[in-house]
Amino acid sequence: MKLKITKVEPFLLNLPFSCERQAKHMHRASTHGERVCIWRVETDAGIVGYGDNHGGAEPIADLVGKNLFDYLYDDTVGDGLQVALLDAAGKALEVPVYRLLGEKVCDASPISWWDIDMPPEDWVEEVKLAISQGYTSIKLKARPWRDIIAQIGAVSKVVTPGFKCDIDFNGFLINSGTAIPILRQLDEFECVAFYESPIDQSDVAGSVEVRRRIKRPVSYHWGAPPIPTALFENVCDGFVMGGRVNQVRAWSATAAQFNKPFWLQMVGTSIRTAYAVHLGATLTHAQWPMITCHCLYADPLIKQPLKVVNGYIKVPETPGLGIEVDEEALARYRVDAGVKTPKEEYLARRRVLTIRWPAAAGQKKGPGFRFTSETDYQKAFYRASMPRFSHGVTLEILEDDGSAAFDRLYERVVAGDIQD
Repeated sequence: MKLKITKVEPFLLNLPFSCERQAKHMHRASTHGERVCIWRVETDAGIVGYGDNHGGAEPIADLVGKNLFDYLYDDTVGDGLQVALLDAAGKALEVPVYRLLGEKVCDASPISWWDIDMPPEDWVEEVKLAISQGYTSIKLKARPWRDIIAQIGAVSKVVTPGFKCDIDFNGFLINSGTAIPILRQLDEFECVAFYESPIDQSDVAGSVEVRRRIKRPVSYHWGAPPIPTALFENVCDGFVMGGRVNQVRAWSATAAQFNKPFWLQMVGTSIRTAYAVHLGATLTHAQWPMITCHCLYADPLIKQPLKVVNGYIKVPETPGLGIEVDEEALARYRVDAGVKTPKEEYLARRRVLTIRWPAAAGQKKGPGFRFTSETDYQKAFYRASMPRFSHGVTLEILEDDGSAAFDRLYERVVAGDIQD
């Protein structure tokens, strides 16, 4: 069958976060912002397909005039455009996208809420929001400038029975000696499901020791350490994977051979989430709740939002992705490439961030280290040059108020005077 591509158009959007609480923490954090790219593919049959990726538009080859089916499984076209091609192909063939990806092995795909690090009271509100929208799990970013025991302790008091937390350390526990005592405390919370990348994933011996000494499963990002090593040494219980169609299907087949579950991690809007639901439905070991972060955005960009029921999204049976994109919403949030996101505007302003530890007896305040960006204190923690995951540690943020006092403090921190 031939389906000629007549137009490929990327829509750059500044898609706002859904509430002030999420925006405040996402702006400060070293993670993605409001910029997403929606891909719109038109064909000579009048069929239109949509895909998306977070961030800007990826450079692509000129596909106009080409047969869409020649590029359907070509991972080099980029993951956002690839989803749009699959959507259009499914509509042309009058089949749901999962039929183009493999045999359906489940009727619904599990999905998790997602949050960056926040104070305990904000995580509590996020969990309440997730539960109200049908979720039964949440992925939480654990960071050494927060008290993870206090955070999970607060969350554990508001979760419903069976609600689970995946705690993602991104290697901040550094080594097994630091990790094991913290993880064993977290093991005692019933709501904790598993730990993602607790230490440096290249530390094979440390990873084996961590798994031996704790109760909960451990997940690692696919590829580090090299997969033969990861499987032979059994460094983790399962994986995190994402990417383009053929890449993910190949990785999934290997995981299945070794009976290792995984979750799909494909960050984007509800469009990408719909695609992840189709893909996950064809992968036997995509058994852990997927991460797409679409829950963070204020607008789903589709006319009928995806419905989460008991932690799952039902796999659509209608042609293509099974969603109707809201073109008016695309126009509403569309921006030129040179327009900054709110996150970029926030990061361009000055602030002093202080990591504070509890005061000792007789002290008015505990010791602190001051920085001007999260990137700087992330590096300090990865170097293990500050205490990691201490009880009572907090993050204080002082925004530029235009005063001479702030100017003097900021200049001192830039000059290296970071101890408070």
